[in-house]
Amino acid sequence: MRRKIKGKLYFMARDAKSRMKNYNREKSIFNQIPYSKISFNVYDQELYERVCKILSSDQIIINPIKELIDNKYYNTLSLEGKQKYIFDLSEKYKEMKARYEKEHTELAKVSNI
Repeated sequence: MRRKIKGKLYFMARDAKSRMKNYNREKSIFNQIPYSKISFNVYDQELYERVCKILSSDQIIINPIKELIDNKYYNTLSLEGKQKYIFDLSEKYKEMKARYEKEHTELAKVSNI
């Protein structure tokens, strides 16, 4: 009988898979909350203003998530913490981009009247 030798890479992959399962479960619960019930705290409001600045600028920004990262906080995180921070930030960016587009299409409709 052959025994499989489980190395460090096996355990790292198992841990990453476990984190992704937990992240997807949290994400599906979050998607059940109606959009109108989500309220932004002070940090999220500042982040939303930065997102608006990025989306309304004339420059082409290839990686908007990189522009939103708080480098001081990011550099203090572990590898797993950095991954979770990037996932959370990208999720917030998608929500805020949708909010920005919704607000601006409504403004365009009102201004055309």
